[in-house]
Amino acid sequence: MRRPGPLVGALALLVAAFFGGVTDGAAKPKPVESKEPAKDKEKAPAPGAQGPQATPPSAKDDDSSDDVMSNDAYRAIVRSTLHTRTPGDTLGDGLYASARAAFYAGEFDSAMARAQRFTQGYMRNLSMNEALQMILLWRGYRDFEDRPLRSYAHVLELREAGRPDSAALVAQAALAQWPGARVRDHLHMELAELARDRGDHATAVTHALAAADTSLHSRLAPAALNLAGDETLASGQGEEKALHLYQALVERYPDSPLATSVRAKIFDLRKRLQL
Repeated sequence: MRRPGPLVGALALLVAAFFGGVTDGAAKPKPVESKEPAKDKEKAPAPGAQGPQATPPSAKDDDSSDDVMSNDAYRAIVRSTLHTRTPGDTLGDGLYASARAAFYAGEFDSAMARAQRFTQGYMRNLSMNEALQMILLWRGYRDFEDRPLRSYAHVLELREAGRPDSAALVAQAALAQWPGARVRDHLHMELAELARDRGDHATAVTHALAAADTSLHSRLAPAALNLAGDETLASGQGEEKALHLYQALVERYPDSPLATSVRAKIFDLRKRLQL
């Protein structure tokens, strides 16, 4: 058998190397790299840099934000009311309410003890004037064994309860039974206001003038004269009569808190009478 020549052997080696692999000393071909990003690996962030996607806030963070907003709204409401109402306006309301309840029940000694504690401890309360009124009534109007004063307290209670007709009946009965009672100026004033509220102008003028009687030296007289003047105008009895009542108020009680507004009424009436 004829042996192959050297050239044929060299060609055979080249073909084997090409199709069957490489010899131990030959380098392996570089694998082809995929251009798609690996799905199971994440790109590590650079030092000091934040990842590509921010972590979503948790529910706790949302609640904290809501709390902050709620607190801010609450502070705004508090600041808005600082100059319109203070705790001093209402401190002591319970003590005043108990004093008033005792006064309405005719328990005047107990009512006065509570009213005095109230006026001494809560001078900024809005009910201060009403408490002082109770004390003044207790000190200066306790005649006929307190019975007229009890009737007056009952009139106040009925008016507060929204029972004006019953209040008027009690006041009329008290005046009929104790016409000389010290509290009669207050009873007349209550009847004047009740008549005004129901549109009975003539009756309102009659009781207002009775409360303004100079012989009583009543501190209600300025308010009674003002009411009498207003009801005189409302009844159509004449501007001159109302003007006379207003002038009596500013002449007798020039320092009354009502004097300024009544002077304005006098000025308007004089202008109208001159036309």
